[in-house]
Amino acid sequence: MPLLKYKDEMRLAKWMTGNPATVDTSATLAESVRVMALRNIGAVLVVNGDGLAGIFTERDLLKVLAVDAADVLEQPVSSFMTANPICAKADEDYNDVYMKMKVNNIRHIPVLDGEQPVGIVSIRDLTHLYQNKLESDFQGARKQLERLRELLGESDASRVLTLLKEIERYRELSLTDELTGLFNKRYFMDRLKEEVARARRNKQCLSLIFCDIDHFKKINDTYGHSVGDLVLMEIGGILAGQIDELNVISRLRKSDIVARYGGEEFVVILPETDESGGFLVAEKMRNAIEKHIFRIEKSEVKLTMSFGVADLYLESGDFKELISRADEAMYLAKSSGRNCVKIYSLGG
Repeated sequence: MPLLKYKDEMRLAKWMTGNPATVDTSATLAESVRVMALRNIGAVLVVNGDGLAGIFTERDLLKVLAVDAADVLEQPVSSFMTANPICAKADEDYNDVYMKMKVNNIRHIPVLDGEQPVGIVSIRDLTHLYQNKLESDFQGARKQLERLRELLGESDASRVLTLLKEIERYRELSLTDELTGLFNKRYFMDRLKEEVARARRNKQCLSLIFCDIDHFKKINDTYGHSVGDLVLMEIGGILAGQIDELNVISRLRKSDIVARYGGEEFVVILPETDESGGFLVAEKMRNAIEKHIFRIEKSEVKLTMSFGVADLYLESGDFKELISRADEAMYLAKSSGRNCVKIYSLGG
């Protein structure tokens, strides 16, 4: 790719969310939260005329819970926003913006053209950009190699197959699970390490949910693995809120990470959430799966899942221990009759 074209591709303006949601500094907290809920977004820009006054995010919303005031929702959002936030320019390289967000431990960044807000970018947007670019590069390389195999003929096919195997290795760098479209185990592990470090640094809560489909082997044995794959896709959609017919996944925030851990196991990272909050999220997910009707070969099938919840011990333990404790809590749910949520406790 020519250098000028590459630089244009990397400009933040090409990847930001344009026409960002905004509220005036005089807007109430209730009005601001309503905008975020209706648009299913994690942040809203607070403006004063044409200029940016601040940003109100999920993190700011959590601080509201500590305010002991009956009329808190009627107070101006400017009282709770992050004033003079760190911003990015529309012509900045997205790699630079990503580093700026990581170094300053922020999840959303307003994008300015001059002094006027023209967009917003989240850390998740930039993660998705990287993943999509990686997938696109992989597909392009795969097509080129297939064409090369045709040109070389069968006698040289073994050499091309070797190259194909090499390129397949790069697919492991992908951040998403190919079947469900959720984040994969590799991304989950990297992200959990980051969230554990961030929680310790800022002395914040962090919870992890481990969940497993009950009696999933019966689905594969009865209907076949192709149907089992469809069930996994559907359950992934429910857990991630893509299938939202019950409107129970609205509790999930953009900062929460849903991933497929492997097989019929899924995991959910809940930053800034203690074990009681993790229990509520898991219980809503459990209830959603239990009530959902899976239509399999003209039959209506009901399924359940078992959930385990553990929170981070700030004084000790690492991300591996957190995984182990959540997994242990899940197996406790299995041994307690399945279709339930259990919280890890030292006493077992």
